Amino acid sequence: MYIRRNTAVKYCLVIALGAILYAEVIVYYIQAFQWQNLECQVGDKTCTKILFIADPQIQGELAERPPLSYLFNWDSDRFVQMTFSRAVRHFEPEVLVYLGDLMDEGSIADTDQYSRYTKRLSHIFDNIPYPVHQIWVPGDNDIGGENEPIKWDKVGLFYRVFAQPPIVAVKDISFYRINAITHEYPKLPENETDDNFKIAVSHYPLLIRHAFLAEVNKHITDLDIYFCAHDHESKYTTQTQRFEQNNIHQFYGNEILDIAFGADVYEIYVPTCSYRMGTNKIGYGAAVLDYNNTRLRYTVFWSPQRFLYLFGYLVLLVPGIAYAAACIVKLFCQWYCRSTILPMYSKL
Repeated sequence: MYIRRNTAVKYCLVIALGAILYAEVIVYYIQAFQWQNLECQVGDKTCTKILFIADPQIQGELAERPPLSYLFNWDSDRFVQMTFSRAVRHFEPEVLVYLGDLMDEGSIADTDQYSRYTKRLSHIFDNIPYPVHQIWVPGDNDIGGENEPIKWDKVGLFYRVFAQPPIVAVKDISFYRINAITHEYPKLPENETDDNFKIAVSHYPLLIRHAFLAEVNKHITDLDIYFCAHDHESKYTTQTQRFEQNNIHQFYGNEILDIAFGADVYEIYVPTCSYRMGTNKIGYGAAVLDYNNTRLRYTVFWSPQRFLYLFGYLVLLVPGIAYAAACIVKLFCQWYCRSTILPMYSKL
């Protein structure tokens, strides 16, 4: 009765419900309206759309203790699932490239945990309404190698779970899965050539690893462009064909990077798609390769800033708890007065 009589509370509840609806559903649709429309040119049958997913790093079972870990992991999984689903529906890619660090605790997980993590990944990234090519490369959080030794059992497990050839051909494009952590890369058999457009996909950046890059280029001639992750940043680097000079360019707007191949070599760093990675610049890389693979256009589909809305929930929660506590105290006082104090006075 007390809550019903309080009109201000009703308005506050409506506002709170509206805020939750906006933060959990509407914001993902509004964000998509700000994305660029990367479309194939009419009649260009050589066009290929590619979506790059970097560092989802789904949270494990060790960093947080239950029961909070269930809530935190559910929220971060749902965020990636919602943003990924909107990106796929907006862009309709033919190829999905996962650039490593799929799991935050993959390198230290036991077999059962690893199985649960892969099931969560499948649930997050399975919302695709049509057939699509998927390409997977491992990151250091999947197999070790950055601040810990390489876990060779996890290397083998990753390649068994995400089994596919080291060179994945889609139409007239060859994706070379390069593992700069273990220094593994595809090698063509002798007397065999690859005339496809060649894209190197790796978790670690390659152009700054000169010795390893020289070894790769000795066995894989004429790689056309490189895509990587790991830094959780959106940027790209350019070098001359002889790899003499390295220039870094930040890429944080909604612009489209238009690349005509020939003069410079490009390596594009795809930002993380998880809000748990300590940056508010998160999203998915989108590329369109057209005109017989002579031009590539690239942009980023930026995701909403989840921590902003979680902070808003906290702002709503504190006065809500205070009001609920006040209501409980008031109801208790009314009950105590009716059951204890009033009977005492009636006996006088």
